[in-house]
Amino acid sequence: MNPLEAVKKELSEHFHEESRRIIFRSKVENLEKGEKCNSFFFKKIHSAHTPLVQLRNREGILCDTKEDIRKAVTDFYGDLYSEKRSDGDQAERFLAGIPRKVSTPAREVLNAPLTLEELHSAVKSFKSGKTPGSDGLPIEFYTSLWDLVGPDLLELYEEMEQEGVMPHTLREGTIALLYKHKGERCDLKNWRPISLLNVDYKILAKTMVNRLKSAMGELVHPDQTCGVPGRRVADSLALIRDTIQYITDWNIHAALVCLDQEKTFDRVSHEFMERVLQGFGLGERFCNYVRIMYTDIFSSVMVNGWKTDPFPIRSGVRQGCLLSPSLFVLVIELLAEYIRKNPNIRGIPTPGDAKKEVKCSLYMDDVTLFCTDGKSVQSLLEACKDFGKASGAKINVDKSQAKLFGRWDLCNEPLPFPVEAGLVKILGIWFGGPGAAAKSWNERLAKVKQKLGFWSLRHLSIEGKALVLRNDALPVLQYVTQAWPLLANVPRAVNSMVFHFVWHSKMDRVKRTVMHKEHRKGGKAVPDIPTILRAFFVCGCVRITLTNENKDHSAYKVFRFFLLPVWRRLGWDKWENATMFNWDLPWYYKEIEKFVVEFGLNCVTPSLWKPRTIHRLIRSRDTTEPVSDLPPATATRVWENVSSPSLTNRHKDIAWMAVKGGLPVRSFMHSRGLCPHRECPRGCPAEETTYHLFWACPFAQRLRGALKQEMEAHIPYPNITHHSVLYGLFPKTHSVEAIQGCWRILCCVKDILLYARTRLVTNGEVVSREACRRMVLNLLRDYTDKDNKEGEKEEEL
Repeated sequence: MNPLEAVKKELSEHFHEESRRIIFRSKVENLEKGEKCNSFFFKKIHSAHTPLVQLRNREGILCDTKEDIRKAVTDFYGDLYSEKRSDGDQAERFLAGIPRKVSTPAREVLNAPLTLEELHSAVKSFKSGKTPGSDGLPIEFYTSLWDLVGPDLLELYEEMEQEGVMPHTLREGTIALLYKHKGERCDLKNWRPISLLNVDYKILAKTMVNRLKSAMGELVHPDQTCGVPGRRVADSLALIRDTIQYITDWNIHAALVCLDQEKTFDRVSHEFMERVLQGFGLGERFCNYVRIMYTDIFSSVMVNGWKTDPFPIRSGVRQGCLLSPSLFVLVIELLAEYIRKNPNIRGIPTPGDAKKEVKCSLYMDDVTLFCTDGKSVQSLLEACKDFGKASGAKINVDKSQAKLFGRWDLCNEPLPFPVEAGLVKILGIWFGGPGAAAKSWNERLAKVKQKLGFWSLRHLSIEGKALVLRNDALPVLQYVTQAWPLLANVPRAVNSMVFHFVWHSKMDRVKRTVMHKEHRKGGKAVPDIPTILRAFFVCGCVRITLTNENKDHSAYKVFRFFLLPVWRRLGWDKWENATMFNWDLPWYYKEIEKFVVEFGLNCVTPSLWKPRTIHRLIRSRDTTEPVSDLPPATATRVWENVSSPSLTNRHKDIAWMAVKGGLPVRSFMHSRGLCPHRECPRGCPAEETTYHLFWACPFAQRLRGALKQEMEAHIPYPNITHHSVLYGLFPKTHSVEAIQGCWRILCCVKDILLYARTRLVTNGEVVSREACRRMVLNLLRDYTDKDNKEGEKEEEL
């Protein structure tokens, strides 16, 4: 063999061995991290990014070549982030309306020198596994080496404050484009630019956010529910819902206006933003840091795997910067305050207090307004235009929309905004009339069905499916309950989707009430989504009234107007002569008392009404599932064994269904009319039950005998009974480690017996005892690899 061939052979062997190592590491990682609540599990289902194949340039011409697309992107974002001049007179007009300045204690916090402790606190708040910036340094680098890099980072920030500019790597950003799923894909206006920034920049931004949190509550009116600790989008949704109900009940002539602001985040004038921060009295050091973070910054756009040339960012706040939401909220607060104080803009008088009005509801840049006459709408439009001159913002009149109530057409002129005859969508929820709740729920149910359809393409255990339901499906539905309770048909539709996903069939193998129970009580902890959603809605209603600290806000008066009779009947509140209330309860609030009475929760004080607390209280009433022919105390041990954390999720499922009788053996299938025979497919005269498949069948006995040596390394073979095989019950004289080792072997045996039996029934293929033995040993080897990996991590820690 010549030297060249020898080198090629050696190189081939090297790559072959390296590929084997990669496959081995991948398998171990899957065993260690698979079907757990982490990014490793959930990122597997995320769809790949679809490339941009066509874009519309400045002239409106579709371009499809790499260079033309690159130029179109650079031109669009170069224009978007160009400097927006602030009209000085208009700016002064809005700045003069700032009603609140930061208190002295909060200002002292904002302007204190940076400390190593608060930087470290910011570092610890970041989640691991996130994409690093252009320098390639992830948060794990700073977490692991903080003692080394922390002092240097503090010194860098102090030097930045003195020189007034950031280093090159902190000033640069990479913009990733996310499609908004509305409008044409070829129009860049329909893509959201998310800035990927280096971690050293994010640490500073997070530190500034932590400082600003202490002041946001006193600077921002309760109408704005984003970026302020303690406020939620649910407050805005509930206010819009109840105000519309109040308008309808009292036949008030009103217009609901939803403003569409064009690229609001990206158009804010840096000059105006700086003046706003100074106007709120945030202090010199804090304002100086913000100024530095927006001085000479630049970005490139990542398109189809390549980056455009960098361009300067002279306007807007970076979407992706942790400080951006708070800065934008402070800027748009000036518009909101101007609207609140403008006597020409008349809102909806609150029940029992005509001096207070519901005029606006804000969540970041989503602005919803209530007006009672045409003059108010015209004044509103003029205010928005003037604010645009001051801040660089731009209202898109054609994409804004209005919804009219009462006999508006008899007493007012036509509106400058498009009028929606049907329902309107605000913050992702439909409002405006009958059918709004149904439409909101139908949209979300369809989205969950699609998600579960994607997850069904993977072979998940019941444990993994329960994880998906809790973390990927439930949040989608929870969002609706911030505005609307469950409709009568929703629980059935949800349960149908959930258990079709769990069993991959319309037939349930185990009762649903059992599936909802905790592992230690004999269930599989499949979330009872309808009950969780009902609790979530009621807890939200309790929070916005009974535990709400801001009782002077007009929104609180609207909520209390409808909810006071409910709380009075439950004994959670008392009548007040000065309080106006409504006896005719809206349909969506009738769910509250029904839920409380159904689950006997009258004695739970309002302060304890948190979704997790209520759900735990309901689940605590579940009884432990019995096990045939075993006393209750032993049944508890059985459920602990079948859900042992030392087992893989697949083996937990098999062990659990072996006890509950959910495995598709012939006895089970025949009882449901799905199989004509009950006899064992291996020719045994006995009925094929779970007991027969795993214990009494001669094939199962021979396989256990072939693994006698492996089992006796933990527990003597004669001590292994059918209780050991099915329930994991062994004599208490053995150590925990010995029991765990033998229980793992028996679970592997059950796995392979079920596999061999399925191949025999479906394909007529006979898997030999020796082949089954080898497969069992392979599964045991996987357990050993997993244990070794976990042992290495513990040693590192």
